[in-house]
Amino acid sequence: MQKKNLKKTKFINAKTDKIAILDETRSQNVPNTSRVLYKPGTKNIIIKPPVKFGINIVGFQGINCNSYMEENTKNNAYTFLKTLCNFRALNTNNKQVIKQIKQAITNPNLKIENIQSILHQNQLSTKDLINKINDELYNENSKQKSIEKIQKICKKEDIHNTRKIANLQREIIVNNLQNTEIKDLLSKEKPIYLILDNAKIHHAKIIEKVCDILNLKLIFLEPYCPDLNPIEDVWRTIKRKIYNSNYKTLDELIDIFKRLFYEIVDNTTFYENWLSEYFMV
Repeated sequence: MQKKNLKKTKFINAKTDKIAILDETRSQNVPNTSRVLYKPGTKNIIIKPPVKFGINIVGFQGINCNSYMEENTKNNAYTFLKTLCNFRALNTNNKQVIKQIKQAITNPNLKIENIQSILHQNQLSTKDLINKINDELYNENSKQKSIEKIQKICKKEDIHNTRKIANLQREIIVNNLQNTEIKDLLSKEKPIYLILDNAKIHHAKIIEKVCDILNLKLIFLEPYCPDLNPIEDVWRTIKRKIYNSNYKTLDELIDIFKRLFYEIVDNTTFYENWLSEYFMV
């Protein structure tokens, strides 16, 4: 896939082309820094904070297309791939594409039990595992180094290893998408130009592969320039309102964030000046 950096461009028309500004953020009930609270008539005291909880948010600020946000507790390539698929399904009128995308990301072959079964089949035999551990025990390495290597061997063989599970899930989800007509069908539609920052996950080959299937064209912001991303103002506005909101549970936080997001994200004042600077308007 051809990647581009954001600069004044003539090949995108902000009046007719579909553009989506993507960014991630986090919202939580307790700030990262402790605060001193004052109680009238007593000495200054620090109130013990409540149980800490929060959510990771991926948001798409749509221009000539639908905006979308998705919350999750984990932030990895697998969940990001599913979010991209949900966003694309929201922005096509082709019912066949929508159906095939939903089937690809909800296929039973993505279930944890299935993934663990595959990992179990690929495990070393008991004999080979013991031999591998013995090789580390009786080599010239220090005791501590041998322990660390044995721990890595055991972790690699563990079918409950969350990283291995997520890595296999993302490979399967790409195969699910490739075994459909999605790419051919979406290639007949206008692409969506996805503006995003230079987070490591955004440059992953597997993300590029899925974006190619979904007809999403990646355009990257300049490094270390969050001010170039209009959706940052959306996050700031939402968090300012959440700070003054009353909520006690994670579900309540999610509901408030989602309601505020869809209330304000399509306000053109967030991005109209940005559009005129970088695109044909």
